[in-house]
Amino acid sequence: MSTWYDHIHHGGKRRDGARISGRGKEAMIDFSVNVTPLGIPDNIKKAMEESLERAGWYPDDSKFNLKHAISEKYHILPDWICMGNGASDVIFRLVFALRPKRAVVLAPTFAEYEAALRCVDAKIDHYAIDHKDFEVKSDLLNRIRKDTDILFLCNPNNPTGLLMTKAQVEEVLLRCEETDTWLAVDECFLEFVEDGESYSVMDRLKDHPKLCIIKSFTKMFGIAGLRLGYLLCSKEGMADRVDHFGCDWNINCVAEAAGLEALRSEAYEEEVRTYIAKERKWLREALLELNLEVIDGRANYLLFKASKADREPLGEWLLKRGIMIRCCDDYENMTGDYYRIGINTHEMNCKLVEEIEGWMR
Repeated sequence: MSTWYDHIHHGGKRRDGARISGRGKEAMIDFSVNVTPLGIPDNIKKAMEESLERAGWYPDDSKFNLKHAISEKYHILPDWICMGNGASDVIFRLVFALRPKRAVVLAPTFAEYEAALRCVDAKIDHYAIDHKDFEVKSDLLNRIRKDTDILFLCNPNNPTGLLMTKAQVEEVLLRCEETDTWLAVDECFLEFVEDGESYSVMDRLKDHPKLCIIKSFTKMFGIAGLRLGYLLCSKEGMADRVDHFGCDWNINCVAEAAGLEALRSEAYEEEVRTYIAKERKWLREALLELNLEVIDGRANYLLFKASKADREPLGEWLLKRGIMIRCCDDYENMTGDYYRIGINTHEMNCKLVEEIEGWMR
């Protein structure tokens, strides 16, 4: 039987959370989303404001400027790039373009892969991750068969924050080539990992035409409301094919301006990574001191377990106090006593720990 709390499972539903808790939207403290705690940088805000002069024009359906800026940054061809209205948009477009009959998806992982696959009636094989350590292991290779059309990997995984090494992903890639399987690697959260580039398989794109990489501007630059992501694939014509499975004008002028400026904001990215690393360490240790089981993730969020049979669920307790966290019971292979929290400002992180202490008492 559903409860009022079930309606805000997905992160970022600030309006619903505010309505339920009886607070204003601005008063809510949101740990349910995984975006930068430092806010939108000033240079991007300025670019967004200036772009409003072009709001009366139709957006550029070729996405020429963004594609060429990304190609220059990563030294890849513009024809390998498909721009999306957030990473979710390119995930759905990719699935609609390929129409896979059978797919492998981690459990747990980001729910949009499965949501897209169900739209084309694909049979989904779940690789259940062991809760002892939540690591993806080599037995994943056994799940990739001749009739597997596509495999989705999230690295670091969501909601665990744990990484597969580059060597591990390359093993999966080789297995996918043996079975003629598409491999989609979601690297949206690698930007928050201090040495994230060493885990990326972007340098493998040229030699592996059935490899797709998904990336996003949303999380690092705090522009979740704009929606901006992209897919990379070296197979001739594939990026263009994926792009055609949806609306042509999916990138508005404000999102385009923000993305172009974000590609020039390496200093801000480094500032965010440094801040996240420090606060994640502090927050994890604080939760461990409360005797909670905390997964040692490397992204800008943490997964922890908080079960207390004689208490109101932690998520509901916190929401009544104006704090939103992500309950994970709607993830495959997860239960309602697991929660994911985005790394916030130190002040807000302290507030969260204080409230969890109150719940435990």
